[in-house]
Order: sequence, then structure tokens, then C-alpha cells
Amino acid sequence: MENPVLQIKDALIRVLKKIDPDTDVFFEEIKSTDPAHGVEQPKTWYFVDLKPGSPVTVDGIYTDMSVMVDVTYHEKGESNNTYLIKAAEIDAAIRPVLSFGDRKITIGNADINVVDHVLHYIFTINFRHSEEQKVTNDRMEELGVSLKKESE
Repeated sequence: MENPVLQIKDALIRVLKKIDPDTDVFFEEIKSTDPAHGVEQPKTWYFVDLKPGSPVTVDGIYTDMSVMVDVTYHEKGESNNTYLIKAAEIDAAIRPVLSFGDRKITIGNADINVVDHVLHYIFTINFRHSEEQKVTNDRMEELGVSLKKESE
């Protein structure tokens, strides 16, 4: 089974590309808008930051997981009106249900804010993950038992 965090990443790429097919979506670093690469005019882009929380073991198979997602959007014109419109578009695409892998997870709420001419759409995904554990112990072998009746 594929790592659920990677499934979330792939799902977010699909969601954001559906909104803006020609806009870059970054996950590690934004190289193309760096002045060292000759770009003087800021571009429009998305940057997605995934922060897995501490997994909690439920039992030998189930683990409760959480992933904090920060979808950052920078618009070339740095317009607050554009950011408000884009926030509504992102919200409509992600909430109330986000699908990833074979899951459909309810996203109850999201925090939306604009800081330094960048939109942040932040939400947390909570889910239970199951993974079959591989048996690493030696299996028990045959056990011989003999019963003796005590005399009275």
C-alpha cells in the first residue's frame, strides 16, 4: 500500500491543477521564481507544505494519523481581491470531502489568511491508517503434553 502522505500529495496536485492547469505546484523548493534564475517579475504559483503529525498506535494493525496541510498561493499581481477569490476556489475544491488513495476524508474547517502578499489555506487531515504487520517472530512449534492422574 502506498504511503498515505504521498497519496495526499498526489491528490492535492490533481485538485490544484484542476483549478489552475497552467500554474506550477511546488512541494520542496521554488526555483523558477528565484532572482538567481533570471526571473525579475514574481510568478503565480502554489507551494504545498505537508507536515505529518505524531502517529498514534491503536493496535497491531491500526494507527491514527494526522497531516497538517498548508497550501500557499502567490499571485503575480499580488492582489488581495484575487487572493479572496482564489481562497474560495481552493476551499470549494478541497472541502467538505478530500479524496486520496481509496479514502474520502471530511475536512471540517480550514484557516485562510494572507501574509506578505501570499495566500495560506491551512487545514488538518485526521484519519486511521491500517497496515498489516509482517510477522517477524518464529512461530510456535508443536507442543507435547502428557497428563498424569493423581492417585487418591
